Amino acid sequence: MGYLFLGIALLCGATKGYCGKKSSGFVTEFRDSMLINLIRMLLCILLGCGVLGFGAGFSALAISPPALFMTLLSGVTTSVFVISWLLSVRRGAYMLVDVFLMLGVVVAIFLSWAVLGETVTLKQAIGFVILLGAVYLMCSYQRATKGKLTLLSFALLVLCGVSTGLTDFSQKWFVRTMEETPVSVFQFYTYVFSALTLLIFYVVSGLAERRKATAAEAVAAAPRKTLRQKLPLVLIAYIVVMAVCLYLHSYFKTLAAGELSASQLYPLNQGGGLLLSTAMAAVFFKEKPNASSIVGILLAFAALLLINL
Repeated sequence: MGYLFLGIALLCGATKGYCGKKSSGFVTEFRDSMLINLIRMLLCILLGCGVLGFGAGFSALAISPPALFMTLLSGVTTSVFVISWLLSVRRGAYMLVDVFLMLGVVVAIFLSWAVLGETVTLKQAIGFVILLGAVYLMCSYQRATKGKLTLLSFALLVLCGVSTGLTDFSQKWFVRTMEETPVSVFQFYTYVFSALTLLIFYVVSGLAERRKATAAEAVAAAPRKTLRQKLPLVLIAYIVVMAVCLYLHSYFKTLAAGELSASQLYPLNQGGGLLLSTAMAAVFFKEKPNASSIVGILLAFAALLLINL
């Protein structure tokens, strides 16, 4: 069942990525991206309320302090990942994010070994190294065109990888130690804490922008868009689909965390997601892979087979 849960999660993640790519054309400012993600989290909270109402019931929200801490860790790191990813992309490090997300796989596997006692076989370790090389190859062309990384860009990419690793580990930590608590409760609290974190960043960044725009001429020259202008109906539709897919992706990946070991789940999740993203980019967005990308795809496929044989 673990592979089935992960397969559903990957398909939802790919759909979310497609909508994210399509909606990116509507975004011109960093705070607009944060607003979209904040709305996504709020919609996920509503979905979580619906799932709780038809399932475990709202009485299940009364959880222990350790369980609440795990959901807090998941929610905060989810938002930190979103913010660091946005900043990394703005600095031109889009493809390198995939390389540094492998750092998140290392973090999740290491913590699962150190805290939960999960083992990693030699075959799985070799498969992971091959997968890391595959990701490196798939991003080599884009990395070469962007030039040398600055220290700030490197720090943001590390933060991006570590935060997603902590998010993944919090899911596994919860399902392995809080078996009596429904996954829907974990999901609900995760998006509550994530929305609160994004709201804080959104407000703080808005105050910082206002301080910069001190001259009345600057304000007059660049009037702010209304919320309706920022969120046309097409974009709202994409946001709704992304929210549903985000919730389902996280929900089924959390279920998979209860069935698969960390050394199986996280390389599969990252490698499978990368393969689907590459295929989606080629089919729907006509982004042809180069020779390095093709070799990387073949290596990634071989690595995923080796990890799970």
